[in-house]
Amino acid sequence: MGKAFRELIHYMDVTAQVIKMAVMTIIEYPSNIDGWMISNPLQFIMGFAIIKFVVESFGEINGWNYGQLAFLYGLSVISHALSMIFFVQGWFMGYYVIEGDFDRYLTRPLGVLYQFFFTNINIFGVTDLIPGILVFIYGCVKCEVAVNLLFIMQVVVILVGATLIRGGIYILLGSTSFHTRSAVDFGQYTQEIMDKTTMYPLSMYPESMQFILTYLIPVGWISFYPVSALLGIDSAYNAMVVPLITLGVGILVMVVAGAYFSMGLRKYESAGN
Repeated sequence: MGKAFRELIHYMDVTAQVIKMAVMTIIEYPSNIDGWMISNPLQFIMGFAIIKFVVESFGEINGWNYGQLAFLYGLSVISHALSMIFFVQGWFMGYYVIEGDFDRYLTRPLGVLYQFFFTNINIFGVTDLIPGILVFIYGCVKCEVAVNLLFIMQVVVILVGATLIRGGIYILLGSTSFHTRSAVDFGQYTQEIMDKTTMYPLSMYPESMQFILTYLIPVGWISFYPVSALLGIDSAYNAMVVPLITLGVGILVMVVAGAYFSMGLRKYESAGN
């Protein structure tokens, strides 16, 4: 137990140092972050404005009013931002496989998967947090949510689980590169699908699609089911249980993704092959 604890502390220390270096890099080139601070929030604000236009023009979306949609949209964007910070590298795993960049990870005394993601933390993903937090707060106000310690804990648990689900999916898709030896980037297409299915009510899709997005590709647990529970939209979902289910699903997806990554790594042939 003591050895495992010391190893955990070591990994946490390495992560803190990596984050520190990433922040220092951004400070070194401030104009770069300025561009991201404008473009990233703008795309999500525009997306939310479109939802407002649709609701005002056509009424509720499958029974969801504007405040509930704001709550759903904001929570989804926050988990998206967190996945961009920690797991966006999964989009480009194929290039690392083709170029033999995993060679240096294999020679270091740290987990390969940990190194791949946490030595390349994408600090620019923080810019996605801004619109997500603002819209989420707006949704809380519109829905007259009682913000207390329990609610905050539920949201934190949901966000951890949702981020793990997103990250696990990125790892699963990226790990296919070990088998195909191809640098095809599925990340952007995957992100488009997740945006369309997590920022809007899942119930608006056909039942067959809902089944797939709940049990086979569990993106429904990223925002739809948790928000349905927290806001009491559907009495079938318990606000105390659903956040824990989201966390459990996230851990399960990450475990499966890690196992698939390990299988793929055994097929890795290094550079020049």
